[in-house]
Amino acid sequence: MFNTVSARQIQRGYKKVLEDANKSKEPIIVMSNNKPLGAIISLDLLEKIQLDAVLNEALREYEAGKTKTISTKEELEADLEEMRKEANA
Repeated sequence: MFNTVSARQIQRGYKKVLEDANKSKEPIIVMSNNKPLGAIISLDLLEKIQLDAVLNEALREYEAGKTKTISTKEELEADLEEMRKEANA
């Protein structure tokens, strides 16, 4: 079960709520009129969510054949040069 906090508690003591979110590493559900309004998460959890999204997107691209294998330093340098040209175009 998630921890909950009222919107009023956030108004009165947002620092403590943020500290609790960072300590617990679990989302804190913000309630207003006994209904969920949103969530507060720690920076660590936010970073994990973002990394998971990037990894999932990379996996989808790999599975769709949108990636290529680079086996040598020369291939890497050529690929980086190609990306620089595209970025400057």
